[in-house]
Amino acid sequence: MDQQPKISVLGSLNMDLVVKSLRLPKKGETIMGDSFNTTPGGKGANQAVAASKMGAHSKMIGRVGDDLFGKQLISYLNSQNVGTDSITIDPDSHSGIAIINIDSASGENRIIVVSGANMKCGESELEMANNLISQSDCLMIQLEIPKQISLAASQFAITNGIRAILDPVFTIELDYIDYKKIDIITPNQTEAEFYTGIKIIDTNSAKKASKKFLEWGVNLVVIKMGKDGAFFASSQENGLVKGFKTCVLDTTGAGDAFNAAFAIEISRGSSIPEAIKFGNAAGAIAVSKEGAQEAMPSSKEIIQLLSKN
Repeated sequence: MDQQPKISVLGSLNMDLVVKSLRLPKKGETIMGDSFNTTPGGKGANQAVAASKMGAHSKMIGRVGDDLFGKQLISYLNSQNVGTDSITIDPDSHSGIAIINIDSASGENRIIVVSGANMKCGESELEMANNLISQSDCLMIQLEIPKQISLAASQFAITNGIRAILDPVFTIELDYIDYKKIDIITPNQTEAEFYTGIKIIDTNSAKKASKKFLEWGVNLVVIKMGKDGAFFASSQENGLVKGFKTCVLDTTGAGDAFNAAFAIEISRGSSIPEAIKFGNAAGAIAVSKEGAQEAMPSSKEIIQLLSKN
């Protein structure tokens, strides 16, 4: 397998508006923040940048508005060697934004997303995605653009023997028929509970939730469990791959770093546990830095962490 896998990402591009405060506000409460900054984000773009930083040939398919944020989002992707030829500039929509409040003490966050142009992705984006998928080793999708477009691309990838990874969003429901179009699903604990109704508190509960996904038609389930690592299950095997101890500054891009690293390693032919270990290391490094795309680690950083553990 090519040591520089070809990764196509169909998904969201957002400008993140980030506020840090000593704690998160309670209902009806106004508190003073410590800092504010804008930074490129969106789960799709985060994963595309992460894949590029980790050594993959990364290409992004998506949509932005014809505005300042849209120009900045594309410019940053270009600076990170992510292919942007398949990003549409929509004159009738604003670019997607995410308002992120970060607890300075714990690094935990709360996020509000206004999708904007992302939700205008349609048949033109699907056609561009399908053209790239046929030349790719792996497709990465999320649910921050219209669900039917993401799942149609996933189904095309599966039909053509290309691995497809769905990083779900727990605000978007999946129907029984949707799961038949999913190859690999990588929810975190909250998302896994949303879809299965099972609260993920340990390996046993993760195994029960994974069993539901498999029964619905998913080929591989990877439940991201933060500092505890990730639990995986397929029809052949299952188990917990432990995480790495680290100092947490900002959890915003952790899941995206994990997914990109995992996608790269399965594209290289690594075993599922090996790919998850690589993903866990990437996530651990990402949470030790501030921001989303700028926090994504290089393959060198990941290898250095793995060599110490």
